[in-house]
Amino acid sequence: MSETLIEGRRSDGFRLSSTRVPPGLEWRVLDEGRRERTVRFGVAFDVPQAMRDAVAALPDEVTARRAAEELANTDGSGVAVLFDGAQTIALVPAWSGESLYWAAKDGVLLLSTSARSIAKEIGADVNRAFLASFLVDGLPLGVMSRISPWDGVQALAPFEMLRADRDLRDSSVNARPVQVSPRIEPIGEDEGDVDEGVRALRQALVEATYRRCAGQEGVISCDISGGVDSAANAYLLRALHMDFDATHASSSSEYNLDDMWARRIVNDVGASAVFYPALGSTGLTFDAGAAFPNGYVPETPVMWCDTEGYAKALADRTEPARRRPIRRGRHHAEHFAPPPSVRLQLMGLGGDELFAPLPTIAWSLAHQAPLRAPRLAIAYCRNNRIPLRRGIPSIASKVRYGRWVSRSMRELASKGSMPNDDLSWSGGFSFPSYMLNEAKELVRAPFDVGRLEPLNEDRTVNQALESLLGQAAIIRQVNDMFGRGGITWTSIFVDPGVVGAALALPLKMRLHPYINKPSLYRAMRGLMPREIFARATKGEYSQDSYETLYARRKHLVGDLADGAVADLGLIDRKALKTKLSMQALSSEFLFELKRLVAAERWIRSVR
Repeated sequence: MSETLIEGRRSDGFRLSSTRVPPGLEWRVLDEGRRERTVRFGVAFDVPQAMRDAVAALPDEVTARRAAEELANTDGSGVAVLFDGAQTIALVPAWSGESLYWAAKDGVLLLSTSARSIAKEIGADVNRAFLASFLVDGLPLGVMSRISPWDGVQALAPFEMLRADRDLRDSSVNARPVQVSPRIEPIGEDEGDVDEGVRALRQALVEATYRRCAGQEGVISCDISGGVDSAANAYLLRALHMDFDATHASSSSEYNLDDMWARRIVNDVGASAVFYPALGSTGLTFDAGAAFPNGYVPETPVMWCDTEGYAKALADRTEPARRRPIRRGRHHAEHFAPPPSVRLQLMGLGGDELFAPLPTIAWSLAHQAPLRAPRLAIAYCRNNRIPLRRGIPSIASKVRYGRWVSRSMRELASKGSMPNDDLSWSGGFSFPSYMLNEAKELVRAPFDVGRLEPLNEDRTVNQALESLLGQAAIIRQVNDMFGRGGITWTSIFVDPGVVGAALALPLKMRLHPYINKPSLYRAMRGLMPREIFARATKGEYSQDSYETLYARRKHLVGDLADGAVADLGLIDRKALKTKLSMQALSSEFLFELKRLVAAERWIRSVR
């Protein structure tokens, strides 16, 4: 796991140092007062070439903000530090999935990708406000990413940089987060502009695949779920003439057609195939007592436990794929997957966010074309059976992100829930039914939510970016957990070039009566069969979740009602036991329980 703790001091300010001397490049930077300074760029650990290339490409004279934006949008990892005699700027590339944490102690700035490392230095305990907020399902990333898991440790959200200087009057370190911008440049809606945008997306997809896979030592594996996004990975690999094998996690439901589509795609690309058991039989979603593999201690609770068994099986694979007949026309052939050694696993994470019609799309389309807004509003209300008196104000709303968060938090505190509005900045959220009043008070924003700014002023683009950053964090967690075993997950759909090209396309391209993800379809035309995009059904995995739950139900009462989260005074033990004893469990309670189990498992691992 990548952990870096940087600390240091000097008389005229402070410097950052580490066990590794940060290599770097120097250039002239203009501060906000247009004063020129020579700034040294340093990387605290693992110098990613992409980040160094981004720095080398900067002109001699740039603003500090421009430099930070370039580095934040880099397809790399590591801690970037810009420092001179008066001020320090620190950040991590947003798409790395890493987080940056900080604290000031005795005039020393502590920076780390591990909040736990800083917590040990300052003697901090678990932040109860973080855990209470985590239990509230649906809180947007813009809120959760700014709450540190440890008391006294501050968290930087994705696309935030830390600007720090020193107050010579009291020798204290003054530090403040400043948001930078994701690189999104929308194109026009003229057909010529759209065609050019589609070509740019196609090129970005090919380049991202090649950059991740070319020269890969060992085996390239491609998850083929049966859906569009993972299939695109397979067809891109085939177009680049790269050898790879295919993997697929089955479903326990006979009505889930993903298995059938996965086999069709495997046959078409001619890959060796390994089919794994159903996710419900291997997932750890409801196992609060399970230890994390390879001695891994996550920085935050793990929310992908339903696929953890699948990820472990991929990492532990030491045998060739079993024989499986692969149909090619009228003939059959036997294919075998090679031993894994070091393997790169391509996943389809992020494709929905880039290409599917997100819930806020009606709001975005109405505000992009005000003259068509009334007609769009009426059509939206009719299609979704929403009364006009409720739907039209939602579409017409211009409330800013920070104000919306502030208002939503007040409503949550007073009523216990925020009504779900698909057209708002994020969906609805509510307190778990078993949460104590003291814990509810802790959820009152531990920072000034009114000053929050969105990643993008368009709600659909902002929603896509927040969710994509969450997917990048999942990939980082998986790799921290299983990377030592020789497997690395990656996704081209969180590549900065692909993200920028996809979100630059007009949002109306996400809508089509017969084609799923039409913008991706146009970009993949000639490389991937149309029938995969025209699929009328999509696999659903709730049965797997319920099967996992009922298998662990007897253990959950002891694990949770008498667990560490309850000991922190966050949940009502009696109310939880009552809910768990009910014969039928609602889907809402299922999601509440997933978060509670994840929090319980995490806190056991860090204490």
